[in-house]
Amino acid sequence: MSLWLEHFLTGYFQLCGLVCGWSGSRLGRLLGSTILVVILIELAGEIETYFTEETPEIKSIPAYFGKVIMGVNMAYKMIHAWIAFWALFECRRLRYLMEELPPVKATPFIYRHLILEIALFACNAFLVVSEYNIRGIYLENLRYAYSLQAVRARYLQMTLLVDRLDGQLEQLHHRVMTGSSDYKTLRLDYAHLAKVTRSLSHLFGLSLLLLNVLCLGDWIIVCNVYFMVAYLQVFPASIFIFCQTLFVVFPTLVKIWSICAACHRYASKSKHLQQQLNDLPGQTPLERSQIEGFSLQIMQDPIQIDVCGIYHLNLQTLAGMFFFILEALVIFLQFVSLVRT
Repeated sequence: MSLWLEHFLTGYFQLCGLVCGWSGSRLGRLLGSTILVVILIELAGEIETYFTEETPEIKSIPAYFGKVIMGVNMAYKMIHAWIAFWALFECRRLRYLMEELPPVKATPFIYRHLILEIALFACNAFLVVSEYNIRGIYLENLRYAYSLQAVRARYLQMTLLVDRLDGQLEQLHHRVMTGSSDYKTLRLDYAHLAKVTRSLSHLFGLSLLLLNVLCLGDWIIVCNVYFMVAYLQVFPASIFIFCQTLFVVFPTLVKIWSICAACHRYASKSKHLQQQLNDLPGQTPLERSQIEGFSLQIMQDPIQIDVCGIYHLNLQTLAGMFFFILEALVIFLQFVSLVRT
C-alpha cells in the first residue's frame, strides 16, 4: 500500500473517531486524542438530549415510526460513542497491533472497498441534502449521517487489518511451498500470526457484534416502511422512498458480506497450509517429524477470527444471518396479513 493511501486511511479513521492515532510522534497522538474527546463530548450531549427531552414529532410520518427511526439512529450514535471511547483507552494496544502488521501492497480488493466507501459517503451526503430540501431538517440528519458513516467504516478498518494478516499468511505459505526447511522459524511465525489474530478479535469483536445487531434494527425500519407504504398508505410509493429504504440496509449487508468473505479466505488459507504440509514427503525422519509437528500445531491452534467467542466470522455465519433475517421477514409478513384482515 502506498504511503499516501496509508495516510489517507489513517486520517479518515481518525476523523470518524475509530482510532486515537497511529503516528509515532507525541503531537500526532495528542491531536488524535483531542479529536476523540471532542467526538465523545458531542455524542454524549446528543445521547443526553435524547433521553431527557421529548422526541420532536414530524407531521409527515406517524409518531410511532418517528420514534422507531430516532431509536435506531440513537443506537448508531451510542455504538459510535462506544467505539470512540474504546479507541481512546486502547490506543496503545492498537498501535502495537499496527506495528506487527506492516502494510501490504495495494490490491484490487482494497481499491474495491475504497470505492464502496466513497460511494456510501456520496449517498449519505445526497440523502442529507434531500431530507433538508423536503423537511428542512439538516443538523440532526447531518449528525446521524456522520455516525452512520463512522460506524460502517468500522467494517472497512477491520477488513484492511484482516487483509494484512492474509498477506503475512500468504508469505508463510509461499515459504513452505518453496522448500524452506527451517520449520522452527515457520512454526514461530505461525504462532505469532495466531496470537495477532486473537488480539485483533479481542479489539474488534464487541464492536462487530453490536454492528451485526444493528443490522436487525435497519430491517425493522425497512419493514415499517413497507407496512406504511403498502397498507397504511402513509407514504406514496416512489423511487425516492425505495432508494432511501434500500440505502438503510443494503450497504450494511455488503459490509458484513465483505468482512465475512475476507475472514473466511484468511482461515481457509491456514487449512490449505495444513493440507500442503501433510502432502510434503520429508527427506529424513527428523524432517518428517518437524512437518508433523507443524501440522499438529495448525490443527490445535487454528486461525479463526471470532466475535466475543460467540461465533466465527466466515461465510457460514453470513448464511446463518441471512436465514435469520428471512425468518424474521416471514413472521413480519404474517403479522401484516393479520393486521390487514
